Amino acid sequence: MLIRPAKELFLKGNETAIIFLHSYTSHTRDLKKLAEYLNAHIGCTCYVPLYMGHGVQPEALLNTNINDWWKDAQEAYYFLKQQGYKKISLIGLSVGGIFSLKLAQEEQIERLIVMSVPKDRTPERLKQRLIDYTKAYKQLEGKTSEELIKESLPFQEMPLDSFETFQQFIHHTMDNVSHITAPVAIYYGNKDESLYEKSASFIYENVSSSDKKIKAFPNSTHLMTLGKDQESLFKEVMSFIK
Repeated sequence: MLIRPAKELFLKGNETAIIFLHSYTSHTRDLKKLAEYLNAHIGCTCYVPLYMGHGVQPEALLNTNINDWWKDAQEAYYFLKQQGYKKISLIGLSVGGIFSLKLAQEEQIERLIVMSVPKDRTPERLKQRLIDYTKAYKQLEGKTSEELIKESLPFQEMPLDSFETFQQFIHHTMDNVSHITAPVAIYYGNKDESLYEKSASFIYENVSSSDKKIKAFPNSTHLMTLGKDQESLFKEVMSFIK
């Protein structure tokens, strides 16, 4: 099966702009429907960038790391600034939520929404996530068992260094959430791992925002934007942005 590469998405609208930051090992499809929904219903400009190495063959991720993807998130913000947008909000899912929190610590942000954000992830777990993604991708391509084993080997043999840097990036971001003063909404799924509820509570308790809210969605797993609570989630997001 031929898998088409993912692409970034830019939906031009009014002067209210939103950056949508997707999750690790995934791509813009995580947030495409939400971006299209907000663009259609409230007319905001929606930009969904694609991180380096994502949305293509897994091998592209062998030569990229968290610092490359963070740079992509920063460049998305600078791109909208250069386009003349003065009011920029952020919506981040999972690791995209980490990037959103970090951007909100360093830049002028109008509003901030984070979903399924991890407070911590071990290097071993981050590496396993990449291995699992690689196997799933290659199975979808129709690779044989022998091909799958052979092509997964470079991922199995990756040293933990880049994943340790990944974990440190998460820790540093979480250690500084008190620097955030923009209005923030924090969402998590009740059917996701329990650590995401704990992480959501940590963010809520430690940001310095006077306008902040936390909400659980009962039927949602990790990719909340694609789950059973999609309709209620989209309406909640739209209400907070408005």
